Amino acid sequence: MFYTIFKTIQFLFLALDFFLICSFTFFCSFLPQCLTKNFMPSLFSRWCWSLIRFLGVECHIHHKFQPPLPKRFLLISNHPSGLDILILNAIFQVAPLAKEEIKSWWILGRIARAIGSVFVKRENKDSRHAAKQTLIDVLQQGKNLLIYPEGGCFGRHLRPFKLGVFDISIASKIPILPVYMHYEAENDMEWGDYGLIHHLYNIRCASNKHAHCYIFDPISPENFTEPQAFMEYVHKLYEECEKKTRAELRIQPMRKETAV
Repeated sequence: MFYTIFKTIQFLFLALDFFLICSFTFFCSFLPQCLTKNFMPSLFSRWCWSLIRFLGVECHIHHKFQPPLPKRFLLISNHPSGLDILILNAIFQVAPLAKEEIKSWWILGRIARAIGSVFVKRENKDSRHAAKQTLIDVLQQGKNLLIYPEGGCFGRHLRPFKLGVFDISIASKIPILPVYMHYEAENDMEWGDYGLIHHLYNIRCASNKHAHCYIFDPISPENFTEPQAFMEYVHKLYEECEKKTRAELRIQPMRKETAV
């Protein structure tokens, strides 16, 4: 009984915390960017942490890199869940590359525009080319970027990478910072064929809310002349991470005993 009361009070406090910070962030998103550009990324990071706490997610950050991290980098990650966006934007102050549809979302879309997200129509070649140039311009302004090289949220299994981020890294001479996301309750955390609210509900009701974020050493583009070789090298690193962090249990078939 006391545990239930405690959890109810905790839920109400977390809900109130998120409501207040979400309201303030949403209000600030209507202000001119010349006024908000210096504090909006930090405020969005707090917004992400607030939502993560409200969802009850326990985030474990694993430092697998030799400090310090470079001041400028291209952050890449696998993308099994929508929760990846919250966790990575909570840890790092980055400008995300997002699909065009998010732009029209009422609250999140407004906030995404205010923090300087770069939007792209994935199916439109001209839009992808324009986004690439915009991303280079953002890097030249001294900002860091968040890009998912798989090109979307496809679930737990790693997909082939797109060349774009590696091409940008070589052209700008900005290192890639690889991050690997892993969730213990993969079925609950995956984004399936449903909307955002359903996905957040699944996360909130997940049987296991442990999320693991592995941050590795940055990879310099100076060792590569072609984006294809760069992409293949990094993809192999992610394949190794997938094998190590996700246990594959196999049930051995019963052997027939031969009669003597």
